[in-house]
Amino acid sequence: MSIEKNDENLFELVWLGNSSDKILSEINFTSEFTNNNQLKEYIIDKSDCSIIVILSESMSVDITSLIKYSQISAIYNEKLICLYCLPRMISLVDIYMKNKQQEEIKQKKSDQLYLSNILLIIRKYWFLIGLPISILIAYSFPNVGKTGGYIRSEWTVKYGCIILIFFLQGLSLRTKQLANEVLRIRLHIFIQIYSFIIVPFLVYALSLLLTRTSMNKTLIFGIIIMSSISTMISSNVVMTKNALGNEYAALLNAILGNILGIFISPALIFLFMKNSVFDFLSTTSNTQYKLDYSHVIKKLSLTGLVPLFIGQIIQLLWTKKIMYIQKKIYFAELNSLALLTILWSVFSTAFSTGSFQSIQKIDLLILILINCGIYILFSLLIIIIARLPIRHWQFSEKDTIAIMFCGVMKSLSMGILLINALYDNTNQYISGLLSLPLIMYYVVQLSIGAIQVILLKNWIEKKLNKPTQILKHNAHIQSQNEDELKRNESKNINVKY
Repeated sequence: MSIEKNDENLFELVWLGNSSDKILSEINFTSEFTNNNQLKEYIIDKSDCSIIVILSESMSVDITSLIKYSQISAIYNEKLICLYCLPRMISLVDIYMKNKQQEEIKQKKSDQLYLSNILLIIRKYWFLIGLPISILIAYSFPNVGKTGGYIRSEWTVKYGCIILIFFLQGLSLRTKQLANEVLRIRLHIFIQIYSFIIVPFLVYALSLLLTRTSMNKTLIFGIIIMSSISTMISSNVVMTKNALGNEYAALLNAILGNILGIFISPALIFLFMKNSVFDFLSTTSNTQYKLDYSHVIKKLSLTGLVPLFIGQIIQLLWTKKIMYIQKKIYFAELNSLALLTILWSVFSTAFSTGSFQSIQKIDLLILILINCGIYILFSLLIIIIARLPIRHWQFSEKDTIAIMFCGVMKSLSMGILLINALYDNTNQYISGLLSLPLIMYYVVQLSIGAIQVILLKNWIEKKLNKPTQILKHNAHIQSQNEDELKRNESKNINVKY
């Protein structure tokens, strides 16, 4: 005997007890009562109904006072243990309650799955989720994180957090594993030329075209700075690994790029700044301070290069201990948290100085589109160049993935550090605007990069599965040929006889 779909409302399920005692929150009760008298009044009005009562353990109710009502088919406690049931309804009630329990279990599993999915998304994309939150906090309380504010972020954040980021990167780098990649000179030269020459100069040419429009000139130069900085260390290595690419090639070139970037990026910036269109960027609010290449190199080295080397030395000396600490503290998450703190400080300063007030909404929209276009265009271009079918040139699929991520991705922390080194807290208005293209590009490359990982991983997996499929196909053909040969031999034997 079973309850059909049209019999689901055969019973009315009611709760007797305080709402705070109700632990069966997933079950939908027809009615809820806090005392015996309310239930009795309800029963009298429901003369034609079959009622199942779920009784709270905190209620002291004489069951015999309830079972005298013919409408009550069964009584259960809150653990769904049957206390009473009409003999003629035992089977139906049992099936009905089992269905209710299954519904409760399904609902719990559904809720748990939903919650776990949300937590998984938050854990995976917590940085992107935290970014708008940090911007909102910066907008609401700019005096806390701004330069010269309550926490003196020009020292505690813009230097403290950046030094921490490069120090953690130094601790995380396992350079002993890079021995096999060192001699691949052609790959390294290609990536660095693409990152420091092809991308910056093509973006510079694009920026000169943009200067003929009404777009904010400081934002345009921010795009130039973004294109001139070195690649990221952590994110592009992780993405290369997840896409089944050559992670060691990515790691080596990320390290090499960040070291070279200390010297090349400022040189490119000063070169591009010589254009008369960007003359206004050469002046600062401090008349005694002048933009100087050697000064910038010194600051970049002290805040970026030195912590990186110190972290690497410590990692080489105490590798096992550092690996143990890394598992406990999660260097990557701490690195991202420090970066998020830097962004909060940058936005706090920008909001306090009114940097964003001069930006039109159309400029922001154009900036987003340009950043997306730059990332996608240069990603496709570097893949095409790397896979050109030229003898002694074409790179493998795994190398191509490393080349793409290293050649196109840009380091936000290095960019912020470079801007701080350029203006040394003397022109916060310009610093805020110059940082905006960097921040937007960082979000773009993480978002599009996540999609690229999926596409590139499928590309590699298809390449890996292709030989297996060919072998299976050849084996199948060989099996068919052998069967055909056996049949022919059998026919020949029959003819002889």
